Amino acid sequence: MSWQDKFSLDAKSIQASEIRELLKILEDPEILSFAGGIPDPDLFPMDRVKAIRDAMEEDPVSDRQSMQYSQTEGFAPLRDWVAENVSTPLNRIERDNILITNGAQQSLTLLSTILLEAGTKLAVASPTYLGALQVFGTRRPQYVTVQTDEDGIIPDSLEEAFKAGATFFYTVPDFQNPGGMTIPEDRRREIIRLAHQYNVGIIEDTAYRALYYDAPPPPSLLDIDCEFVGEGNWQEKGLVIQLGTASKTLMPALRVGWTIAPKVILEKLVLLKQANDLHTSTVNQIVTFELLSNDLDAHVEKLRNVYRQRKDAMLDALRQYLPNSATFTAPGGGMFVWIMLPEGLDAKHLLKKSLEEEKIAFVPGGAFYADEARHNTLRLSFSTCSPDVIRDGMRRLSALIQKEHLAKVA
Repeated sequence: MSWQDKFSLDAKSIQASEIRELLKILEDPEILSFAGGIPDPDLFPMDRVKAIRDAMEEDPVSDRQSMQYSQTEGFAPLRDWVAENVSTPLNRIERDNILITNGAQQSLTLLSTILLEAGTKLAVASPTYLGALQVFGTRRPQYVTVQTDEDGIIPDSLEEAFKAGATFFYTVPDFQNPGGMTIPEDRRREIIRLAHQYNVGIIEDTAYRALYYDAPPPPSLLDIDCEFVGEGNWQEKGLVIQLGTASKTLMPALRVGWTIAPKVILEKLVLLKQANDLHTSTVNQIVTFELLSNDLDAHVEKLRNVYRQRKDAMLDALRQYLPNSATFTAPGGGMFVWIMLPEGLDAKHLLKKSLEEEKIAFVPGGAFYADEARHNTLRLSFSTCSPDVIRDGMRRLSALIQKEHLAKVA
């Protein structure tokens, strides 16, 4: 008997993540990594977590309850916090619009299950977040790709996708993973107008929204959607589902994310989550709530100050060292810089050379495309290295790119 023959179509459609495979290589301490889009563990608020846990242990009854089963929807004070922080004067988001999940990745999984079937036409950016493509791929949708430029989604291309029959659209509008682009407000308003014209649901992933270094991002698609449909009408007429997470601002191992959606969507998501894992860790939700409600502003300001210096160091070094034959994005936030190599260079081949000759890792860009991958692209992350290390790494990587380009054209 072959177990492979017994796999479901969903299982057969699952593909390995190039980033996860690359992380195995990065266990080598000699490798300088600009690959993983992860927060710097040295910035985790560990002292506050210990203080929160110590306070919980002073009340044995509550402490034990934090280790018990709890409601699928999530810890009520945490849901209230999320609702309060996304509500606008035009639309009051309620606790019943919030589902706490095991990170935003679970939100994507649950939404894919209730919204996508084999052949569903799904619009995604070119390029787009690899983790989302992995989840969507298990549902076997028909991708309709949307072109991007330095300002993210191009509205004319998005309308073509909608005309082609896309019924859902996934986007990371703020400091996109992988490209680093932020969609400006005029384009966001046009996206919402087009969504309502063609009746297309939007999944807005806001994982990096708080991590701005130059200026806050424009109003979210959820905010604009609420404004578009009019005060109090989002529950019935809204088209935007928003995803959030504590992984990028607090710490990933808490595995706390959330989905913000009209109640008709939430009801299905809750039932599906019950069937999947019953609920997200109660104690982790409590710790997350305490951190978000008491420490977030000061902590995020610290993150912005540190990451801003690292982002600036990477951009300054690329401006100084990267050959003119390559180009790169200049993000105002997030964790990523996207490089477009000269035509003819393959980032996978470059990575092999980079690991062998310079002990430098990055993520080849081909994995971020739903179709027609551009293999002359790569993603760099500046979140975990000091400015001096970043500058040296960019100098060496740029020299390697120049050498490979010259060899190609010789």
